[in-house]
Amino acid sequence: MRNHINLVIFSSSLHDGESVIGSRKLLFEGIRRFADLDITYPSMLHSGPRDLEGMFDGSSPQTETLPGEDGGKTLCFIATGGTEEIFRDYIDALPRPILLLSDGLHNSFAAALEIKSFLTQRGIASTIFNAPLNNNPAFYESLEQRLFGDEAGSDLLTPSEALPKFPKAVLKAFEKTKIGLIGGASGWLISSGIDREAVQQTYGARFEDIELAELEKAFSAVPADAPEIGSICARMEPYLTGGRTADDLREAARMYLALRAICTQHSLNALTLKCFGILDSCRTTACLALALLNDEGIVAGCEGDIPALWTMLYVNYLYGEPAFMANPASSDRRECTIDFAHCTIPLKMVHGYRLPTHFESDSGIGIAGSVPSGRYRIVKISGEKLDRFYETEGDLAMNTYIPQRCRTQIRFRFSSEKEFDRFLSVSKGNHIILCKAVGPAVPSR
Repeated sequence: MRNHINLVIFSSSLHDGESVIGSRKLLFEGIRRFADLDITYPSMLHSGPRDLEGMFDGSSPQTETLPGEDGGKTLCFIATGGTEEIFRDYIDALPRPILLLSDGLHNSFAAALEIKSFLTQRGIASTIFNAPLNNNPAFYESLEQRLFGDEAGSDLLTPSEALPKFPKAVLKAFEKTKIGLIGGASGWLISSGIDREAVQQTYGARFEDIELAELEKAFSAVPADAPEIGSICARMEPYLTGGRTADDLREAARMYLALRAICTQHSLNALTLKCFGILDSCRTTACLALALLNDEGIVAGCEGDIPALWTMLYVNYLYGEPAFMANPASSDRRECTIDFAHCTIPLKMVHGYRLPTHFESDSGIGIAGSVPSGRYRIVKISGEKLDRFYETEGDLAMNTYIPQRCRTQIRFRFSSEKEFDRFLSVSKGNHIILCKAVGPAVPSR
């Protein structure tokens, strides 16, 4: 009897449905080599599977579940970023253990890791399968074996390690830190919330909530002909690409001045911004602004991700270096590599850059930086009390240029398959922090 798979596709409304599905034909064909495939969308769980026509329509969650073991396997294909909230709404309609499928396009891998961390926090067994970009037949052989062969089973994502002992200088720096939370956290960060009161009591750092409306007002107050904007445009206009204009660059520079003004007004050492919240109101992006602030020593992160920003602060205080906040984009276990990507990076970390659009919105200004090869460190502090820790070292093998990804893209090679597997097994959400390996790792407690 032929194997059977129910493939539930989770896709964000920010992505064009036809392009999302069209770019995955090879993935679906690979699965069909060893199993019959029924395509389902979350809003269709009640009515049953049908073909590839239509995408998630935003309707209310259903409580009826898909078939369990006797009805075949259910794979949840996390097709794009921004699907984490949708997935959370439909958890009760999915059979256990939960099997997650991701690939190297449209922030699929990063979203799947955020979901897997969320499941682990709640003690729900899950396994993640990440399809490599090269459509290697070996992946499908492995997937068949793990789903239907002797290796069939599930993994419970393990938590990250306890925090190392921070040097006194780092602890003193945290005591003096004031962090602006502009607009709150992005909704898809379902495993990245923190206990602010506990963190403040432990470290002395202060958090201040700032409404997006305040930033919008500050942005409106920045004149388009401000001298500093002219200076930024003169310096950066030669690097515009992908149809970006001097007007686009001018608006991005205005956002930088607006954020800097808020930092001055609120005496902020750091900030994280719910950056997708300004796309409609300000008609620009904050990618360039965050890069310039980081270059100036104001640690700035995006998406309202506090654990990621906290890790960037840790790197800055410990090593005196800026850091790249990035999404895992794809993986290749045979090569022990994972690609990382995001649309902003401190310009001090690159030896060249271009200024295309921001990826998801195809608007504003993004940064496609070229990061020097060499030895780098991946770090992530996570957990509700920011008391969990992950760190490893490896080599930056190359920069990649894949259109269906955020603009700055690097390939990181782990030192061994063991370290590669540890990365996938540790609960840390959908962002990592990458920095130069300029000093020894902090010893564990």
